Amino acid sequence: MDIAILGAGLGRLQRRALASAGFREVSPDRAAVRIYVSPKPPARPPKAPWIWIATRDLDGPAASTAVLAGAYDALALGPELPQTLARRCAELSITVEPGTPPLGFVTRSAAAKRALADLDRAAHTSMAVLITGETGTGKELAARYLHARSGRRGELVPINCAAIPNELIEGELFGYVRGAFSGAVNDYDGLIQAAAGGTVFLDEVDDTPKTLQIKLLRVLEDHVLSRLGENAPREVDFRIVAATNRDLEELVARDEFGADLYQRLAILQVELPPLRDRRDDLPELVGHLIERFYREDPVAPHRVTAITPPALAALVRYPWPGNVRELRNVLFHALVRKLGGSELLLSDLPEYVVRGAPGNDASMMVFDRAALAKMIENGHMNLRATRDQLERAALELALAKAGGSPARAARLLGEVGRGAARDPGGTVRAMMRRHGLG
Repeated sequence: MDIAILGAGLGRLQRRALASAGFREVSPDRAAVRIYVSPKPPARPPKAPWIWIATRDLDGPAASTAVLAGAYDALALGPELPQTLARRCAELSITVEPGTPPLGFVTRSAAAKRALADLDRAAHTSMAVLITGETGTGKELAARYLHARSGRRGELVPINCAAIPNELIEGELFGYVRGAFSGAVNDYDGLIQAAAGGTVFLDEVDDTPKTLQIKLLRVLEDHVLSRLGENAPREVDFRIVAATNRDLEELVARDEFGADLYQRLAILQVELPPLRDRRDDLPELVGHLIERFYREDPVAPHRVTAITPPALAALVRYPWPGNVRELRNVLFHALVRKLGGSELLLSDLPEYVVRGAPGNDASMMVFDRAALAKMIENGHMNLRATRDQLERAALELALAKAGGSPARAARLLGEVGRGAARDPGGTVRAMMRRHGLG
């Protein structure tokens, strides 16, 4: 395996031991694993897999700091280090081959790729999975992908807990026999029974009535249920996948959701990123949604086949509080109003989307303050990642406007890359390398 050792502290004998174990030292940009040898974890951890080797005594808080910053493990110098390091690197080399994403599941961005990898890992177990994410991030699409990758032979049965009246939801889930209540004129096996051999998808599970949560917990524990009006228990083989756009831990703290049921549902958790963290996916998403519009409306009088750069730039800068669902609605609205032409123009977009994009006024804020406040309130804020996303988006737009010239892009970006240097594009080129753009 190719590794990069950064920092001093490993002796010649330890390096030889690593080489004999099959490791080859290469430059950091070519390494599969980066190994930091230092008294403290690196101040700017990489996104690539990395391990920290402490040159001082390794205590619990320091190890926790490293792991929270993204380290796979924290190790101490010692005679067993080469063998331990070899095992850790071997573990890091294990990958799960991703499946073919369903139509519309775009994974160009790093955030979307991480979510897809989490779904792939979860699919190969029988454990319950809790999918979280804001409204419109594609939780049902993710559940269908997880079910398809699981290899279960039965159907995926989606159940929207918020759409079924509280007085009917128990019968809908568990079934009932004729005469169990007024209106029960026939036997009904229920939605969980319909998912035998497959997957039950509980969407908006936070809206499950408290009275039902206790019964649901027992069914999830034993996979045994009884229809209303019947005492004969039946075993049902099903896998549970739940989804919510709310913080269930907060609901548990407010006694609005059962702690036991939460722990049972959240054995595995997959968080879907909001669209504002997936801006790299926007061009492909836009193309997919335009194609989808014409599949759903084949009698449209004309066909749009592209989007102009200014219109795409506005979509990239808009914060998308409604995520992919809002993007779909915006594009469909624009395509319905489109009277002619093969390109979607900036003037075709709704005013609020155009207004949300920064103009020529340098004092205009590029970010959405309300969205930032919500991220901070929910504990989802990552200032470094948000700053990097803004820098990358500005860099891509400037390079596109400048025809790929770093020098011209530097002038478009204002202070970045400008000054007395003979090469005003030097900083831009460094930014491009940092973001993997060239």
